[in-house]
Amino acid sequence: MIGQTISHYKILEKLGEGGMGIVYKAHDTTLNRTLALKFLPEKVNKDETAKARFLQEAQAAAGLNHPNICTIFGVEDYDGKLFISMEYIEGGTLGEKIPFSKVDDAITIAVQIGEALQEAHTKGIVHRDIKADNIMLTSKGQAKVMDFGLAKLKGSLKLTRTSSTVGTLGYMAPEQIQGGEVDYRSDIFSFGVLLFEMLAGKLPFRGEHEAAMVYSIVNEEPAPLTKYQPDLSQELERIVGRALEKAPEDRYQSVADMVSELRRERKKTTKIGRLSAADSRPPSAEQSFPVVKRTDAKKKAIVFSSIGLLLLAAGLAIYLYVGRGQSIDSLAVLPFENVGASPEQEYLSDGLTESIINNLTKIASLRVVPRSTVFRFKGKEMDVQEVGSKLNVRAVLSGRITHRDQVLDVQVDLIDVNRQSELWGNLYHSSAADILSLQQQITDDVSSRLGIGLSAETREKLAKRSTANTQAYQLYLQGRYYWNKRNTVAIGRSIDYFNQAIALDSTYALAYAGLADSYIIQSQYSGIPTRITVPMAMTSARHALALDNSVAEAHTTIAFCYYQDWKYDDAEREFKQAISLNPRYGTTYQWYNIMLLRMGRLEEASAMIQHAHELDPFSPVIALNVGVIPMVRGQFEDALAYVSKAVELDPSFAPGYEYEGIANYKLKKYSEAQTQFEKAVELSGRSSECISSLGYFYAKRGMREKALALLKENEVRYRTGTGSAYNIARIYAGLGEKDKALNLLDQDLNDRSIWIGNLLIDLAWDDLRTDPRFIALTKRVGLTK
Repeated sequence: MIGQTISHYKILEKLGEGGMGIVYKAHDTTLNRTLALKFLPEKVNKDETAKARFLQEAQAAAGLNHPNICTIFGVEDYDGKLFISMEYIEGGTLGEKIPFSKVDDAITIAVQIGEALQEAHTKGIVHRDIKADNIMLTSKGQAKVMDFGLAKLKGSLKLTRTSSTVGTLGYMAPEQIQGGEVDYRSDIFSFGVLLFEMLAGKLPFRGEHEAAMVYSIVNEEPAPLTKYQPDLSQELERIVGRALEKAPEDRYQSVADMVSELRRERKKTTKIGRLSAADSRPPSAEQSFPVVKRTDAKKKAIVFSSIGLLLLAAGLAIYLYVGRGQSIDSLAVLPFENVGASPEQEYLSDGLTESIINNLTKIASLRVVPRSTVFRFKGKEMDVQEVGSKLNVRAVLSGRITHRDQVLDVQVDLIDVNRQSELWGNLYHSSAADILSLQQQITDDVSSRLGIGLSAETREKLAKRSTANTQAYQLYLQGRYYWNKRNTVAIGRSIDYFNQAIALDSTYALAYAGLADSYIIQSQYSGIPTRITVPMAMTSARHALALDNSVAEAHTTIAFCYYQDWKYDDAEREFKQAISLNPRYGTTYQWYNIMLLRMGRLEEASAMIQHAHELDPFSPVIALNVGVIPMVRGQFEDALAYVSKAVELDPSFAPGYEYEGIANYKLKKYSEAQTQFEKAVELSGRSSECISSLGYFYAKRGMREKALALLKENEVRYRTGTGSAYNIARIYAGLGEKDKALNLLDQDLNDRSIWIGNLLIDLAWDDLRTDPRFIALTKRVGLTK
């Protein structure tokens, strides 16, 4: 058939031959791509049972869309020749890689195979022939499960009277060999055999002839894996052993459970190494996906798809879904997983996630869960449906990024939470240097599949690029990555990265906005006076708006600058402008609440922070601010409930413990208060603010020596520029030394620290509120008239 044209496929070469078909490499002259065609052997072409099994393979695999499963494009009958068109892969089988020299590599591939099986089992498909020769490995170390010729579909008819006794003997489960009922647990047994072989280089059950092999599988226990891998962990030995239990009810009851344990085991080992690929080569320019060359002459390979038909199938699914009157009105973009890359590349997965979130928030009719909430799930084992239900969203977008040699493979999946089904998924292949285009493409593809009618204005917003310089964009992502860490060193690094981005693109509005955001929080996290940070933040934010007046973040930062400069009317105007530009940006409401609260406008502040809480119900800092309202009102039981929620949301959130301490102190629960204040100091890295609260508590409880020790620590911080006079004054107030406290407050007012705005709401000043000097201070700050 070499050189012939079958339908619109030109046959290029023969790849391999097996019992279920002959595979050829072909060129699709219509779509101008390379693929593989699998023909039913001529001698069995008229056998109805063989035809039925051949079609069953196509039916089984065609219903699956997963990056670790061979994609089937279709089944065709041309001039009596029945064939399947499918992905084309250049590469080798998993068998050619066994045994693995690195345990990490074996677990990484096993997780991919397990995820493929999980996808099949979810669709009611049991593979029944999992073995090393039915798994392909691409040059980039990606596993592809293929050959669903023996698959059993839920509800399908048996092809022969002995249809359950099929498979490859060395990998078959006991019930499979004995002709019993086969289900997904049989695949788990085969998966266990395969994992054993990957680690040991040998099958767990062996015999000199078929009967001996059957006896071994049914009756004997395999040798310990540590016989072949002495340094193997006991946990991995246990995982393999459980998968190889003789009775199905004693094995894992779902492959998802096994995969979850493998992931946990992988995290305990050293960094995930890359699979060695000595024979790999970069993909040619015309290929949408990497091609992999199979070296086995007898049975070469298959597999790999063009993106076009994937999108066509996805489009049809979305059309049918939306056609029933359904659309997505709420979405959570979960933190993209950084697969196998070094921690230094974490900014790419985090940054790509944040960029997609920010872009999708431009769709007015779509509620997108904020970054601060979804990043609570970063690095955790997640059930997507469970997370979606917890966040009360209709759909969840998840992603996995594999970064090797400046090449990115990004798998993105859109899941319908209510229907517990995948709406759409896609694998993107891109160079790291083109991540800006990749981010835009993912945003465009996701927005087009939500079933929401987009206005011309919204489409224009989504298409708008903030920079055309990819290197500047990567530097911006690194800046945001460190800005989100919220500590002195990280903020300094964020400033450096934003400045580098601006040096490459002086018109990059978002980079100026990021720089402004970094400056404005330096007072809180680094102790630098606002008289230094506010002018720098204001200049950067104004530069951002001169380039793009629609950047809500920049308006919010300018508003906070005005607030810290005691220009409350100007601040309020900018807060309102930011809300009009992006009514879903929770930080605007949170910071607006801070200003209103400190001005004594409690009702307005309460409404503002409640709205922020509705937008971002899982944000610890917003939950904390909700609790400050009843605390100021003297409702300490109610306040404690909210600030404790902040700690529950993030057990490492130091301000949560600090405010729990304040509430318990006011409730006369002194032991609990002391524990919480001390915990806050520890978790904050001994921040000036938390030291101040603990010092005030020690002073009020008569522990004068301890209070004085903390007072001296804060004095040192003040002299070195990492603390404020305000936080020294609080301890003096606790010690009853009012004059020293008031003198320091007067100094802090001159320094213009961020804390001076707390005069009306800080409970440390309860004993000073009637003092004329204190009243005069509140007037000078503009908090009272």
